[in-house]
Amino acid sequence: MTTFPVLPGVEINLFLLILIGLGAGVLSGFTGVGGAFVITPALIVLGFPANFAVGTSLAGVLGNSLVGTFRHGRLGNVDVKLGLLLLVATIGGVEVGVRVLNQAKDNGLADTAVLSISICMLLIVGIYTLSESIMRKRKLDKMLARKEKLPSAMRATFLSQKFQSINMPPRLHFARSGVTMSLWIILAIGFFIGVLSGSIGIGGGIIMVPSLVYLVGLSSFMAVGTSLFQIVFSAAYGSIRHTASGNVIIFAAVIMVLASSIGVLFGASVTRYVRGVSMRIILGISALFFAVGAVLKLSSVLLEGVGWLETGSLAVTFGSFGVMLMMILALFIIALRYHRGQQIPAWVESLVAKED
Repeated sequence: MTTFPVLPGVEINLFLLILIGLGAGVLSGFTGVGGAFVITPALIVLGFPANFAVGTSLAGVLGNSLVGTFRHGRLGNVDVKLGLLLLVATIGGVEVGVRVLNQAKDNGLADTAVLSISICMLLIVGIYTLSESIMRKRKLDKMLARKEKLPSAMRATFLSQKFQSINMPPRLHFARSGVTMSLWIILAIGFFIGVLSGSIGIGGGIIMVPSLVYLVGLSSFMAVGTSLFQIVFSAAYGSIRHTASGNVIIFAAVIMVLASSIGVLFGASVTRYVRGVSMRIILGISALFFAVGAVLKLSSVLLEGVGWLETGSLAVTFGSFGVMLMMILALFIIALRYHRGQQIPAWVESLVAKED
């Protein structure tokens, strides 16, 4: 246990802080979410006030994203042109979000506001992503049963086809991703995600990746790499702004970055052996698990003195890290067996073939 000068009387478990960094790193490299969607609620559960959790989370995400972008860039999963356009809008949104959070902090509403919005975002993304990916897996399973060749990439979704058809000039073509879309749609998505990232410390990846897949029409792994690319710059800007506002605990952020660097490399490596649907399933399950932990923490904040809620939030949040790490590791081991020509359970085959 340790204490930080800016948090007098609050003892922080360093082992759990390292676990947060390691777990967020693996999820970041594998799903492209940056990691803030798990770091922010986990830090609040650990005892950080919401404003420090948000600022420190963004600083930790910066390290995650740098390592992840480098790794995915080498795998060819980054659309730089699209990422830069998203970045322009995201930074504007981050500025608005930081101001909103500082106002909530001044009014004593930061913890409740951050947790409440985080829960809503995690539930929406978790439910939609998991339900879509399960339906996708069922289709792939049926194709395998008929001994049909599986598609190399997920076809554009109904929503992405609608957004791509909006004829609002200027329309830009992104050769790397193979999509054409109005500039204003791209900017709107980036700005909304920036506001979430700056105000509640999550949203950069947990909203960006599904948005790029379901609204823009990118393949899962192209969405992962492009998301991490723009998060590098938006997280850097958010970290600077929150540091200026006194919301960053540098030592805690450094500990998480060091731990997460190892996790990012492993998570990104696993993507070479699995399908995009695997990433989306893990992303959906992760969002729902951490939503439950955030609900328990919010309940403990609103109902002061109920000790089992605080204990429950710790158990669920950090148990979720363990479950997610075990799922990704198990998937990696099974995928290696598959690529070596060894037999694997039939129901897993649709998850570990070439990228879909």
